[in-house]
Amino acid sequence: MAQTLTDEECETLLACVDTVAPSIAAEELKALAPQLADEVSEDTIAAFAAEVPSSIESLREDLKYLLPSQLPPAKLADLKMVLGLLRLKHARTALMRKIFDSLIKLSSALYVRNSDLVHKAMLYEPKVTEPPAEGHFQFQFADPQSLDGQEFDAIIVGSGSGGGVAAKQPSEAGMKVLVIEKGLHYDLAGQPYDEREALKVMYDLGGLAATETGELGLVSGNVFGGGSSVNWAACIQTPAAVRQDWASTYGLPYFKTQEFQEDLDAVWKQMGVSLPKKQNLQNQLLMEGARRLGYAHAPVAQNNGNADHNCNHDCANGCRSGGKKGGVHSWLIDAAKAGTTFVVGCSVRKILFTKSRHAKGVLVKTPEGKKIKIKTSRVIAAGGSIQTPALLLRSRIPNPRIGTSIYLHPTNYVYAVFPERTHPTEGQILTSVVTEFANLTPSGHGVRLETGIMQPIVSTVLMQWHGGKEYKANIAKHSHMAGLIAIARDRDHGYVQLSAEGEPIVHYTTSAFDQKSVLKGTVAAAECMLAVGAEEIIVNGRGVKPYKKGDDFAAWAKQVEATPSSAFGSAHQMGSCRMSSRPGDGTCDPSGAVRGVQGVWCADASVLPSASGVNPMISTMAVARKVSRGIVDQWKHGDAGRARL
Repeated sequence: MAQTLTDEECETLLACVDTVAPSIAAEELKALAPQLADEVSEDTIAAFAAEVPSSIESLREDLKYLLPSQLPPAKLADLKMVLGLLRLKHARTALMRKIFDSLIKLSSALYVRNSDLVHKAMLYEPKVTEPPAEGHFQFQFADPQSLDGQEFDAIIVGSGSGGGVAAKQPSEAGMKVLVIEKGLHYDLAGQPYDEREALKVMYDLGGLAATETGELGLVSGNVFGGGSSVNWAACIQTPAAVRQDWASTYGLPYFKTQEFQEDLDAVWKQMGVSLPKKQNLQNQLLMEGARRLGYAHAPVAQNNGNADHNCNHDCANGCRSGGKKGGVHSWLIDAAKAGTTFVVGCSVRKILFTKSRHAKGVLVKTPEGKKIKIKTSRVIAAGGSIQTPALLLRSRIPNPRIGTSIYLHPTNYVYAVFPERTHPTEGQILTSVVTEFANLTPSGHGVRLETGIMQPIVSTVLMQWHGGKEYKANIAKHSHMAGLIAIARDRDHGYVQLSAEGEPIVHYTTSAFDQKSVLKGTVAAAECMLAVGAEEIIVNGRGVKPYKKGDDFAAWAKQVEATPSSAFGSAHQMGSCRMSSRPGDGTCDPSGAVRGVQGVWCADASVLPSASGVNPMISTMAVARKVSRGIVDQWKHGDAGRARL
């Protein structure tokens, strides 16, 4: 029986949530967020100001049932321990400080997810995109039980950016291919229409995943199509400095060849990648702010099938229009037409091997909890940089490099408040980038500035909490905000290990070097927004108050750069099973084959040598194309690959 929180534990957590978003006087709220008075009704202002989260019945249900179901057993045990400590009169100050930020983020997510008044105060009305009436592809999925004992030429574990590409080429070459996805599939008409439902059903752990310490929130897709179904459609080819770094540091000349460029171009063409035809206001503000400061900047291409696409941030919910040509609306369609078999809702628990360490199949857990075995001599791991090393570790592959080098692109949000409405959730999410600080080192480590999603839950959970009154006031300012992100190419990495239940735990602490990059970008983003008329800047950093027009900016910026954030996020996980020409450096060899066994490859972001520095979808797809091409060549010659030691 699944664990739940006890009534006493629920009441303790409810007290935390009520502290984060307390009832305040309507006049106090209007004084802190004066723009409310002209745009929101008096009744809504009064109701939102007075609301306490514990009065929301759906939030209470989330606490008792949904939250425990989404947390891994170890994390749930940690939460129960914390709630127990909070009930004590005396708890160690150092420990309370460690858990404070995690509780704030959790409380904010629970409140915003369940309060209709938050949406009203934000003037947020999600526009439901109607799916096309006809013409979209209908996928067919196999009954998992019917696959027990069947044999395939190749089994692909995962259907995301790498898995979709890895399925297309072998299938079209005539191989019998099976794709196993642990998430579910939602056709266009059945997709969530707002982030509340999308986070629950399309993201890992309901959007609540985090590193072991809770320092970084981890956003990763858990749905058919993986991250390509819920990403923001941004397409950036691997930068020159990164290609050079990968080629020289890891002995991988492929990244400096025409072959790699051809793989990038093929990916570009397959998805109809093109420059955006228009920019929404927050993208315009970033581009104009950078122009006024003389910072290098550029538009960001989109994988929208060479068509105009106005998703109103629905891309993060799966894109009900089908306009975003990620895996589900591109690669996986081609794979299906070529005969690929698909199964969803199934978790591959381990790869099975012969005594000579050659892959012979996979052990799969079905949605009903049954275990089945499916035969193959070729397994392509493509579950992403968190799940792929977990699979290899569960499979007891004798390779000490597995999971030892995960990169996360630590990211900080910057919120700029303007005197006029900004309509922050209208238009395409990310269509501009500032590259002025991308190469702070010769090896291409630095920070880029982009625009961030401004749907209510994500945009508030990463906002530094300075007290209940300020928290509610910031929610009320949402319709006047622009959200930017400072995203670093991290030089230093963490690692992935298994919990007692065999699930991945990500250990990662943002190094001082990478903190410096992120915070430099944070200040630069603030400068861009002030250059175009922002009146207030809100950033993450414990004790860093918002900058308000007329304050001493130099002093404020100095404080920001000296105060590490307590709420970084990560939407990009890379490199945990990286390829390298040297066995001591990489889980995989230059072909993507896993060293130490035969017949296993990695074809997702885990195989990238290190952080890509840019949104990694295009880099991942290009490398997956190379890996799967090599597998097809070996299949044609009747050889699944020799052991890589």
